[in-house]
Amino acid sequence: MTCCVIPAYKASSSICGVVRSTLAFVDIVIVVDDACPERSGEAVSKEFSGNPRVLVIHRATNGGVGAAVKTGLAKCLELDPSVVIKIDADGQMDPSYVPSIIACFDADPSLAYVKGNRFVNPLILRTMPKIRLFGNAVLSLLVKFASGYWNLLDPTNGYVAFNGRMLPDLGWQNFADSYFFEISVLGELGLRQLPIGEIEMAPLYGNERSSLSIRWALWEFPGKILRLFLRRMLLQYFLFDVNLGSIYLFWGAILVLSGIGLGTAEWIQTDITHQPRSAGTIMLVALPLLIGAQLLLNALMYDVQFSPKTARELGTRAKEVRNTADVRTLG
Repeated sequence: MTCCVIPAYKASSSICGVVRSTLAFVDIVIVVDDACPERSGEAVSKEFSGNPRVLVIHRATNGGVGAAVKTGLAKCLELDPSVVIKIDADGQMDPSYVPSIIACFDADPSLAYVKGNRFVNPLILRTMPKIRLFGNAVLSLLVKFASGYWNLLDPTNGYVAFNGRMLPDLGWQNFADSYFFEISVLGELGLRQLPIGEIEMAPLYGNERSSLSIRWALWEFPGKILRLFLRRMLLQYFLFDVNLGSIYLFWGAILVLSGIGLGTAEWIQTDITHQPRSAGTIMLVALPLLIGAQLLLNALMYDVQFSPKTARELGTRAKEVRNTADVRTLG
């Protein structure tokens, strides 16, 4: 069984169309009305009244897109699904990619997660708003550090799917409640070093206005990403396992911090005494910095080399899968 979770907030104009098109490719659609002021859930209930394949859940308070998705995931787990897909309610995600996603899980049952990828085809980038393109590029680099999925091209894509058999053990209760949801998912899965997949897909940008505040994201995301990164380093390299990367990371950090501390102390002494430091003192500061930086680069290379597997399905192959007669499409 394939379930689809659609979090709905201020989406009354598009939600029914999204549900209608999604029903062609999944067994069950679960719409989670996140205390929507436009009563999106009521619009779905009215439009699809009597349809057992459409379930509507109303949240009493607005908790954010992540909270709405987690409410839907909890309901999905009661139905014992094989695949759980999350699609946004704004109409920017094409449901016809669902068979491609299902085919990825069928081809490799070890995949825990499959997500969209907007950046494989350079032509797609021309249609993407420039502010989104820049923001995604910066976030993508930071998320690579935080999650350990160095081969990801589009970490912030919201078109995602879970392996229903593995979902109960993925720690989904720890996923973020806010717009940080997709990044937190990668952080949890990366900590477990689980294989994931990406499928090339083009977004459908229209006149929709995102509820995500760029100013809020710039304020909230960096600190949260830093915490994910530090947690992964501590658990992956010092608690779960100790390996060559642990040695590089530990001594590299020690030497760099020592060099910075010594250099700061010598700079203060120079400012107080007005006496320039000798060449030997300068080298004493520079040497641990240089060696430590090299060790940290080695740690980075080790982390990249042994990063979790990321399977990638190009758009041409995805289209073939969607057009193949033996792919099940529900009416």
